[in-house]
Amino acid sequence: MFIAYLVVQGLDSNLLVPLLFSEAVNLHPLVIILSVIIFGGLWGFWGVFFAIPLATLVKAVIHVWPDDLIAENLE
Repeated sequence: MFIAYLVVQGLDSNLLVPLLFSEAVNLHPLVIILSVIIFGGLWGFWGVFFAIPLATLVKAVIHVWPDDLIAENLE
């Protein structure tokens, strides 16, 4: 019974949660997993807690940044 619980919990936390969050924040599931690992390694519990919002923020900044640079060069 304990092994079944571990399998279900592992599938839930490592497969299902990244897939669901990827649809909600429009990020690839691999990016979500990597952001949890990276931010968790940097800031521990709080890094894991804020990993998905921080990854979304990084994506938004990267998406907007080149547009500003192109507009400045055209002027």
